[in-house]
Amino acid sequence: MANPKQAGLDPEAKAALREKYLLERDKRLRADGNNQYVEIKHGFEQFLTDPHTPITERASVTDHVTFTFIGGGFAGLVTGARLKEQGITDVRIVEKGGDFGGTWYWNRYPGAQCDTASFVY
Repeated sequence: MANPKQAGLDPEAKAALREKYLLERDKRLRADGNNQYVEIKHGFEQFLTDPHTPITERASVTDHVTFTFIGGGFAGLVTGARLKEQGITDVRIVEKGGDFGGTWYWNRYPGAQCDTASFVY
């Protein structure tokens, strides 16, 4: 990040900008926090599984690694690749889906050009 003075922001302007963004954030915060989420049930259970890959039972994997990434989307794959380029090979990427790709794995309909994981567009 650039130095605020180099970016043309004096301390008062920086404080005003920060306040503006805090106000916008506060508009979106909900008092019920995590309680706003509901269990996936009542006919929506199919969204918990991967329809593209059958479940294969296997033994648990137990090993020690330096880096573990949850999610095999773009960020997990690129970060893992950059670590490998630096000679770090004890990396694991854990993906819930049957393959890597993140949002692009799940959105498979022809002509998909939206990177938002949503089941109701």
